[in-house]
Amino acid sequence: MLHRIIYEDWQLVFPVIALAVASSVFLAAAWRATHMKSEQAEQLARLPFDEQ
Repeated sequence: MLHRIIYEDWQLVFPVIALAVASSVFLAAAWRATHMKSEQAEQLARLPFDEQ
């Protein structure tokens, strides 16, 4: 009646791909934030307070 679910190796591909995509997006955002020019960082920090 009850069948045991058999996990195969190909099913491990999807979590690995999801982890790789999420990690690459995080690393790209972190790299962009650390390599930002100080003028641009100051401009973005003041952005909510600018009335222009």
